[in-house]
Amino acid sequence: MRSLIGYAVIFLVLFTSCKGGGGKKEKDMFVVPDSLTSENTTLLEEEVTEDIIDNLASPVEVAELLNRLEVPYTNRFLYPASEVEKMETDIQKAYGLGLYGADLGYQAMYGKNTQILDYISNIKELSEGLRIGQFFDFKTLKRLSENRANLDSLMYLAVHSFNEIDKYLRKQHRGEISAMIITGLWLEGMYLATQLQKEYPHPELKERIGEQKIIMEDLFTLLRRYQENKEIKDLLARLTPLKDLFQEVKITVKPGEPETMEKDGRLVIVQHEESIVEYSDELLGKIIKEIETLRGDILGK
Repeated sequence: MRSLIGYAVIFLVLFTSCKGGGGKKEKDMFVVPDSLTSENTTLLEEEVTEDIIDNLASPVEVAELLNRLEVPYTNRFLYPASEVEKMETDIQKAYGLGLYGADLGYQAMYGKNTQILDYISNIKELSEGLRIGQFFDFKTLKRLSENRANLDSLMYLAVHSFNEIDKYLRKQHRGEISAMIITGLWLEGMYLATQLQKEYPHPELKERIGEQKIIMEDLFTLLRRYQENKEIKDLLARLTPLKDLFQEVKITVKPGEPETMEKDGRLVIVQHEESIVEYSDELLGKIIKEIETLRGDILGK
């Protein structure tokens, strides 16, 4: 099973796609029951994380979208590398690890290497602070991050490293660290997406942002598992206004034509679907403003 954390460095969650056969229907969103037994906790986390991954786009797909929309690169929206000093607790460090991972992925997709060393240095510092630095090959990570042509190799390295981290954290009963890494990744990715939409508005980018309603639901499901932690409980309270805004986004699924293809030596029928995302520009403006507030408040920037 693929791990949610396995994609943290390389994916920008802001560009999730619900189009195609793998998209999750809004009506099928996984809901956490009020009473959970310790026996099914691991299964719960795996189901939720896999749901999120099923709605992630590949780095190549993201790069193609940005290129098609002619969105230029800018470093103005990157989280300042110097802010790593504010990340003191394990929860803050995990959040920062995801945050800087999203920024690193954004730079890598454009083949920018002027600031990559600073962000890799921060990822190294935070991962060592969380006692998971042994899972990273930082020399290789730096080399691969410096060239957009290496995205596939960078993804493989990230997947391998974070899969090992995820297994280790679960074994150590530190699943909240995994949850916070993906939270940092998602929020930073959303910040990048919404800021780019402000400067280079495009219907397709707006649609991708609206699709985050699905990820928002799954993220809450994951974080609620650890709400006995005060920092995560406070984070859930801060995220609630954004979640409420996303509730106003309407997502419907339009069935497409089935396709017959060969898989593992046998014929299978794949049902293609298309997600239709509907929400107003006014609501988009509120979402953008709320994300700006969140991004500044969580670490006190």
